[in-house]
Amino acid sequence: MKNYIVTHTFKSKEAKAKMMEVVGSMSKEDMVKSMSGENAKCQMSWNTPGDNLTMFCWWKGNDTESINKQLTPMNDFFEPHKFAECTDDIIDFNA
Repeated sequence: MKNYIVTHTFKSKEAKAKMMEVVGSMSKEDMVKSMSGENAKCQMSWNTPGDNLTMFCWWKGNDTESINKQLTPMNDFFEPHKFAECTDDIIDFNA
């Protein structure tokens, strides 16, 4: 699978609040299950504070369409996702 950094932009403040409410009601196991599939799996997510409508996720996927398919149940919350493919060459500044 390829690495992607995906920018997710909420459609509105209300959409962000609703998404946070839905995610907040889920167990960690249910969140992992909803973000994991055979062709795409979310590795990490970064939320932004306050009224910022952007969040970022690191995904592993066969391609961008596989990630979009995995995100289908959540797409009502977001504008179209923006993808940046990344290499496996990682610089770990915490090592």
